[in-house]
Amino acid sequence: MKIRTIPGIGLAIALSSSSWAEQPLDPAQVGNFDGMLSVCREVNPAGSSLYNSLREAMLGEQPEGAVDALSQTPEYRGAYEAARQKSEAEPREKVLKECTELAAMLSPLAHQHKKHK
Repeated sequence: MKIRTIPGIGLAIALSSSSWAEQPLDPAQVGNFDGMLSVCREVNPAGSSLYNSLREAMLGEQPEGAVDALSQTPEYRGAYEAARQKSEAEPREKVLKECTELAAMLSPLAHQHKKHK
């Protein structure tokens, strides 16, 4: 049985996003998430702004340069590449469907996030 990677991640992220903003960032967790979002941006460019909004909301307020420094760590890079490879190993149609579903699921959340800013 194959696990549906992208929507499951979206749900887990939506549930944990507030805790990310309050705790130190885990390079592997952020790398994994960024790798998946990178694939989604490529296969579903129409959802790019939603994926970017989700990433912003998840990271929350971080000190200047913290996220850039984090993205240079071996843990981040390894997780990023592993996530991309896992997504790229799936049929493109399946990944497109899952990314599109994730964007649709995020759309109401993105609108709520913008209202609260």
